[in-house]
Amino acid sequence: MMRHFDIHYTLTAPVSHIGETASTGSYFQTINTAAGRLPVITGNSVRGILRDKLADNLLDTIGHPVDKETFNVLYSGGNISGSTKNDVQRAKLVRQHFPMISLLGGGLGTMIMSGQLVSGFVYPVCRESEQITGISSELSWHNLIDDIEFTRMDDSKDDTNIDRITDVEEEKKAKASTQMRFSVQYLSAGTELVQRLTLLDGSTELEEAAFLTGVAEWFKLPTLGGMRAKGFGTFSACVTSDEIMISVDSSGTISMSDKAKETIAMYAKHLDDDTPSEWLYLLKEGGKSGKA
Repeated sequence: MMRHFDIHYTLTAPVSHIGETASTGSYFQTINTAAGRLPVITGNSVRGILRDKLADNLLDTIGHPVDKETFNVLYSGGNISGSTKNDVQRAKLVRQHFPMISLLGGGLGTMIMSGQLVSGFVYPVCRESEQITGISSELSWHNLIDDIEFTRMDDSKDDTNIDRITDVEEEKKAKASTQMRFSVQYLSAGTELVQRLTLLDGSTELEEAAFLTGVAEWFKLPTLGGMRAKGFGTFSACVTSDEIMISVDSSGTISMSDKAKETIAMYAKHLDDDTPSEWLYLLKEGGKSGKA
C-alpha cells in the first residue's frame, strides 16, 4: 500500500530556485498549469537534499572515506557506465544492506535500481494553486515573488589592496570595472508551500525509516533552493502521515511523534548492526553477489 507524507513549509527567509537566466538576471523556476504559470520548487531538488543527508549519515556511521565511484553513487545516484543487465542477487543485497539506495534508486555501473520514493513538486499556497493543492487562498503568487539586486565587487581593483597582490602590473592592464550588478528572483519570506512525497507499494519499513532519517537530518539545518550563504532558503515545516510527525520551528527546534522516533531508531540500529562498510563493494561497477 502506498504511503503519503505531506510537508507544509513556511519560509522564514526568501527562497531562490533558479529556472532560467537571461543576461544578469536569474528567474524562479515555473511550470505551466491549468491556472497559468506557477512558481515551484522541483521535487527532484528535495530528493537530492534527502540523498545528501542520508549519504552524510551513512559515511558518519562508517567512519572512513570511500572511493569516488562509491561517493558518486551515494551523493549523486551514480551512473550507468556500460550495458545494463539484470543481477537479481546483487539487487536483492543492495536493497537489504543499503535502504537509502533502495529508497532513492541509482545507477550502479551495469545496473539501474529504481527507487521507492516519489517526490512531488513543492507548490506555493496561493489562489492559482488551489486546484492542485486543495488549499484555498485569496493571495496571488504574483504578490509573493520579487527581485533583489546584488553587487559583485572586484576587490583587486581596490587600491587599498595593492600591497596584497604580487602581479600588480598585470592587474593594472585588466578591465577597469570594479563591480557587476545582477538580480535574482525569489519567493518571499512568510510564503507557505506544500509538497507530497509518496512511498510506493512494496516499500519496506527500513526504506520508510531511511526516509524519515533523511528528513530529520535535513531539519537540523532546514534550507531550500540556492544562495544559502546569502541568507536565503530557511524555513519551518511539518511532515505528517498517520502516526508520523516530524516538525522544525522557526527557532530550529525539532519535534517528533513517538512513532517517528521509533522508526528512525530502527534505521540507526540497522546501520550499527549491519556493518555497511563490508557491503560497499555492491555499489561499485562489477560488484557481484560475491565480492569483485
